[in-house]
Amino acid sequence: MLISTLYDHFAYHLRIKRRSPHTIGFYDVSKRTLLRYLAETAHAADTDSVTVMELRGFLMWLEGQGLGVGGIHAHARAVKAVFNWAYREEMLEKNPAKRLELPTLPRERQPTVTVETVQKLLKACKDVEQPLRDKAMVLMLFDTGLRVHELLGLTLDQLHFERGLVQVMGKGQKERFVPIGSKTMSAVHAYIRRERRQKHAGIRALFLNRCGEGLTRAGVGIRLFKLAQASDIKREACAPHAFRRGFAVEFLRNGGDVFTLQQIMGHSSLDMTRRYVTFLDDDLKAAHLRFSPVDRL
Repeated sequence: MLISTLYDHFAYHLRIKRRSPHTIGFYDVSKRTLLRYLAETAHAADTDSVTVMELRGFLMWLEGQGLGVGGIHAHARAVKAVFNWAYREEMLEKNPAKRLELPTLPRERQPTVTVETVQKLLKACKDVEQPLRDKAMVLMLFDTGLRVHELLGLTLDQLHFERGLVQVMGKGQKERFVPIGSKTMSAVHAYIRRERRQKHAGIRALFLNRCGEGLTRAGVGIRLFKLAQASDIKREACAPHAFRRGFAVEFLRNGGDVFTLQQIMGHSSLDMTRRYVTFLDDDLKAAHLRFSPVDRL
């Protein structure tokens, strides 16, 4: 079987599982990258010929292309997911990815939005073309911890402000209700009343671009980048997912519990929630002052 055919079957499986277009697109990128490697190294692009040695060579080739360890790790996960699935489905007699090791990720703190960062971004919002929209978007991200595709999927019908909630469609088409604060609700109300102008009545997306159509993932990234530039903040420090980490940290810092956080963020396991929580040194020092066994002697 051609590797391209195998990936196409996997993509069909993902659609049946109702995975997001972003997820399906990621595997398509992985397919094209793997096929390019096989073509450049004169390896046959079929499942009977590929071995774990070729897959390891693929990861080394990615490093030679200048890809960072995080990107290499993502491609390795994709390859393992496709071949593991195909082997379970009995589409393959052997699984060449079974012994493919994932590269070790460095234990670095991921960029996390802070309260100070949000304050700077809100100040920068005053000087942009659509200040009310950008302010509402920044506050919504920091106040709810939504993924960027969840933010873009919000419609007017999903705002239940009388209950202090927004209705969110998460990964795997799992629906949940996320609490939202009064300041964020006020900002969203102001944007809807004074600035939101849809191109036609059929457009129900909450956040719109200048043409009155739904804002895209790239559009959100550009808006945050512009705000970061105006605030003299590094781009990665206010990426969409940095808001999600920042929400998790601040939620726990302000007294929230990890089980409630898990529900709000839409994680299927507690381990997934823990990955998002990066405590700063000051938090560790404060915890030690409170719980030091020696000081309590």
